[in-house]
Amino acid sequence: MAINKKKNQETKAEAQELTIKVTRARDFTKDGADGCSIAFDMIVNGVTIYGCWYREGKDKKGEDYAMVSFPSRKADDGKYYNWAYVKLSNADVENISKQIEELI
Repeated sequence: MAINKKKNQETKAEAQELTIKVTRARDFTKDGADGCSIAFDMIVNGVTIYGCWYREGKDKKGEDYAMVSFPSRKADDGKYYNWAYVKLSNADVENISKQIEELI
């Protein structure tokens, strides 16, 4: 049995409201380094994700950035693949940053 999709049916997944709670954080930033590197664990909509990283710094153009990296592992082909992933908005990353500041 095939799935019949109408042409006007929206196939993109709509952004869902995420409930994010940072449960643990540890700062690995080296003294004198620009930016920060913080390992943390979080619960997203009831699913616990261990081994995430929050990083801040400046890119090659000199612009500030903040990002969240998810746990990954190197495969046999030499590439790294995420074990867990959630699409985060800028507001979600800012929320994570505030929660990390409260824990550290």
